[in-house]
Amino acid sequence: MPAIIGALVAALIGALRQYLPGLIGRVLLTFGIALTAHEIALPALKSFIQSYMGGLPSVLLAYAGALAFDKAVTLILSAYAAVRLQRVVLSKIASTP
Repeated sequence: MPAIIGALVAALIGALRQYLPGLIGRVLLTFGIALTAHEIALPALKSFIQSYMGGLPSVLLAYAGALAFDKAVTLILSAYAAVRLQRVVLSKIASTP
């Protein structure tokens, strides 16, 4: 019985050594992409949209605020920026010899 448990533990440790670095790398890459999208790309996109929203009548701006339009636009823009950044980063990683 101890030999079976030892073999299972050895197999588990071997699997963790093989697959865990790839998972940790992907998680860190995802956090980096999300941070870059949120801190760099998103403010520029938000200011671009706010410049167009400034010309709207005050009633429409009030409705947009009541419907949380700003939160919806931020959510959509951050998802779009994250996808675009992920494609760029992953294409750079894939092209590196």
